[in-house]
Amino acid sequence: MLAELVEYLLTSCPLPARKLGYLTEAVAIRARHRRCRAAWQSHLENSRAAIMEAAQASSGRKCALVLGSGALLDVPVEQLARMFERVVLADVVHPLAARWRVRRLYNVRCMTLDVTGTLAALAHGPGIPDSTPLALCDLLKREAPDLIVSANILSQLPLLPLRRLKASGLHAPLELEAFASRLLAEHVSLLEACPGTACLIADIRWHGTSGIENPLRGALLPPPVRTWTWNVAPRPEISRDHDVYHEVGFFLPARRNPENTA
Repeated sequence: MLAELVEYLLTSCPLPARKLGYLTEAVAIRARHRRCRAAWQSHLENSRAAIMEAAQASSGRKCALVLGSGALLDVPVEQLARMFERVVLADVVHPLAARWRVRRLYNVRCMTLDVTGTLAALAHGPGIPDSTPLALCDLLKREAPDLIVSANILSQLPLLPLRRLKASGLHAPLELEAFASRLLAEHVSLLEACPGTACLIADIRWHGTSGIENPLRGALLPPPVRTWTWNVAPRPEISRDHDVYHEVGFFLPARRNPENTA
């Protein structure tokens, strides 16, 4: 607990993200990894292998962009730094361990970025934001990445925003679900519109203590290149009697033809 408190106090995080719980979640993920390292190992290895497979398939070697880089547990950042002229790690929180790990990689840059474009509005008030992820759109135009990776964040995008909106008690369930679905659909659309190779690693099913859930909320994805199981919380992390695990897919979204884009 003391180590987590120190990390929380020393980690830089934008105020809106801090208010919505993103820093707390980032610290909690690192703590759970320390407790469940063996159970997570195969998932992390599969994720790194998927990213490297997509990197090898990329036709350019100028820029790799990783969305949801976080603690870099699932990101082979050293290999990417050797393959690409520059690597941009984009997330709302970059844990201290991640910044320390890349400190000597001269071509790797950590960028603080809200990929949904909603956090500032959510922190300011309880209304459902109607903004688009303009900062991410601008980043894609500016960097024109040859490889863009969405690293295990798709299903997570609406979770903390929904918690904030539900706490207000002002919105009907259908409104909240439409908002959550929009966040996922926008994210997938941006990957499809990227001129380079897109690599999407995402949960496709959650197996929890109360049954099976579909976290994709109607998002349309191509068939996965492959899937695997991630034992997120081996017993007794959450339950004495059950492991909590996710089914994860590795996808290579096809590039959208600009001529067919409205």
